[in-house]
Amino acid sequence: MTLPGIDHPLVLLRDIEAGRRFYAGLGFTLTPVGLHPWGTSTSLAVLERSALELMGIYDESLIDAMDVGGFRFGRHMRDALAEREGIALVALHSQGAAADGEAMAARGVPYQGHLGFRRKVKPPGRDWDEAVVSLGMLVDPALPRASHFLAQQHKPELLWVPEWMVHANGARHIAAVTYWAPRPDALLARLTAMFGPARPARGGHEFATGQGVFRVLTDWAPEFGDAPRPAVEGPAGVAIDFAVADLSRVAGFATIRTPGGLAVPDIAAAGNVLIRFVAA
Repeated sequence: MTLPGIDHPLVLLRDIEAGRRFYAGLGFTLTPVGLHPWGTSTSLAVLERSALELMGIYDESLIDAMDVGGFRFGRHMRDALAEREGIALVALHSQGAAADGEAMAARGVPYQGHLGFRRKVKPPGRDWDEAVVSLGMLVDPALPRASHFLAQQHKPELLWVPEWMVHANGARHIAAVTYWAPRPDALLARLTAMFGPARPARGGHEFATGQGVFRVLTDWAPEFGDAPRPAVEGPAGVAIDFAVADLSRVAGFATIRTPGGLAVPDIAAAGNVLIRFVAA
């Protein structure tokens, strides 16, 4: 099995429009808000082979739609958002979500099963169309804020639209997602099963994927210096690194220089996540 790469971290927001305005101010181009059949709303910053997804709740009456293996995507998001904003799950890029899900299950990774859905999209200058997506849910109930799912786009041309992929900040792809885990054993075991052995990283460990790395930190400062750390309990995603072609294009908003790149200190407006720009 080819290792899946980071497709898109999913950031939950109580006010998706406010979040879209903030991320646009960081130089991202955001897609119009779309709707999932389980009651969540979505807007994306589309990058090379990856994306950032902002998500809110638009209809709580739909949250139990489309159960798969006892997992309900909408309910998971609603319950996570009731707790706090921030990274809820991370999608992994797949060209065969069902087969990749079974392969992960064979490695001992919890796998709820395959879920398919459609949603309306209207790329710039085109007629309305329907995105067709397959998901493979890899959610560990013991690690609800540090779990994953496989994402397969059956009509990738409806997501990777050239007009949506031009960003004023020069963002190219997701370089890393960082988890904060003072007690990291369970998360390290999960990621080892998924991606193989960890390698040392500043303040913890990291795992190479098919694109980008997952970082697990027990010590914040060696990697992020004086940048604020989102308040979380238990293993949870706290930071997203975006690879940019030229760090000089990251301008017009406040940043803090860290050992790895330029971080945005306003973690509250970002949805309880530290956004950082790193050299591609």
